[in-house]
Amino acid sequence: MPAFDAFWQKAQAQDEAAQVKLFQQMLADRYPEVYNNNVLGGPTDKTFAEVLPMRYPKVQKMVLPKMELVLRLGKQIGQELPRYEASFRQTFPDLDYRGRIYFIYSLGGFDGGTRTIGGQQALLFGLDMIAYVYGQEADPAPFFHHEFFHVYHSQFFDRNESVASALWREGLATYVAKALNPSADGVNLFGLPLNTPARTQADLPRYARELRAVLDSEKQEDYARYFLGSMDEQAATPARSGYYLGYLVAEKLAKRHSLQELAHAKLAQLRPEIEQALRELETSPAAKP
Repeated sequence: MPAFDAFWQKAQAQDEAAQVKLFQQMLADRYPEVYNNNVLGGPTDKTFAEVLPMRYPKVQKMVLPKMELVLRLGKQIGQELPRYEASFRQTFPDLDYRGRIYFIYSLGGFDGGTRTIGGQQALLFGLDMIAYVYGQEADPAPFFHHEFFHVYHSQFFDRNESVASALWREGLATYVAKALNPSADGVNLFGLPLNTPARTQADLPRYARELRAVLDSEKQEDYARYFLGSMDEQAATPARSGYYLGYLVAEKLAKRHSLQELAHAKLAQLRPEIEQALRELETSPAAKP
């Protein structure tokens, strides 16, 4: 991000073609391990340099109104990252992560996620998309803890392609983010759409019942129904409701187990408790986001 800051100070007064050229020189050429189509997403039959002139203007149109926030978040994280990590390690002292963590201008690639870079797992945060998605309310701490927990959880978790695996993975990460940041709520905890918790809560028994029925499914359409975003406000299931339902499930299990126990547990071990928690949600719509 310091390199992006330097780029923007030089580029902002120039035309689009000059900005693209500077981005290539000051960022893509300097950090080719992240500025490529495999990491950021893009056509595999083209080089990043070929895609950049098309990609850059589209992302800038989206992010430019929030550029000040992008730069502020970059500085904030640079100062506060040691605190984020320290609070995480205090709860999970057996963290064994030796990969890199990147905070970058991702050109619309992601707000957070893991990628393989140089043969090792790396954790990446796209501050352009964090600013675009979360806006002025953006709080990096719960977002960092959510994504960092995925890295920690992978030390123990026997993930598979089932809906149950995704529900537990995302639900527990969301619960951990809340546990480490008690004041976090809304978009900083559950992401977008903003109304997903309220919509899910409004008919909680039905959504919990429908989700329980597909726990063992490995169909992409079932995963997408609960964990992918959608602009369709009239969809039968609120977009990304799996995050909120998973959070409620983790909240119930946390009454009987410590965070360490939950993080270390195998899915098969917890599967009956996850199903029972959903059954309880089917009959008790009292939980609040």
